[in-house]
Amino acid sequence: MGFKHLDRHAGRHSWLSEHTTPAQRLWIAIAAAFVAGLMPSGAWRALAVLAVAVALGAWLARVPATTLLSRVALALPFFLLPALALPVTVPGAAVGELGPFTITEPGVQRALEIIVRATLAVSAVSILISVTRATDLLGAIHHLPLPHLIKQSLALGYRYLYLLTDEFERTRRALRSRAGHTSLFRAWRGRAATLSHLFVRAHARGTRVHAAMLSRGYRSEMPTLAPAARVHPIWTATIVFSLAMIWVAGYLEVRG
Repeated sequence: MGFKHLDRHAGRHSWLSEHTTPAQRLWIAIAAAFVAGLMPSGAWRALAVLAVAVALGAWLARVPATTLLSRVALALPFFLLPALALPVTVPGAAVGELGPFTITEPGVQRALEIIVRATLAVSAVSILISVTRATDLLGAIHHLPLPHLIKQSLALGYRYLYLLTDEFERTRRALRSRAGHTSLFRAWRGRAATLSHLFVRAHARGTRVHAAMLSRGYRSEMPTLAPAARVHPIWTATIVFSLAMIWVAGYLEVRG
């Protein structure tokens, strides 16, 4: 079970996949995201070093630039829209006018900083997703110090999302085979009419899948016969320590 568009680069042999396990890559991505988010305001040199580190990670993982940019672009609206309000809401020296609003220099710097931070954090997580199979990633989440209910919700939510996608593809093929090439209005009308039917079918199939999981020994974690990957954590510790040093450098840069 999995999404082909998520796992298409997970089978590639790379330095990152060879020297780290999925759980270790998860900790690296979390560390990079925290460093980007907690970087002191105004530490542009440290952010530039972090950007070089993220780019180096993408090269070591052999993730194509187009794939990385497309996945970052999906998350771009979530932090771009709030950042666009900062240039006209943060007080400070005016640098321009936008209709009735005044654009301030501190607001522009704050917006650019938020965009850069969010881009680096999303890029680090995207590299992790690109080189790790979704099933391995779900297994790695169980090693995080999170409440058991959150881990279960993430695992079952992924499986149900897969069922929704699969049932949607089946429903769309059935609609095309019965309706043929029709007008856009009739096509959308047919899709809207089958939306509730889609959720009913996905829920029924999800119930059967859950019953099958229980019959195969599922008890909050699916048992597996595959041996667990054993990789010495020296490289993971080195990368996390380097990310921490980048944050320290940013703190010292701001403190002057």
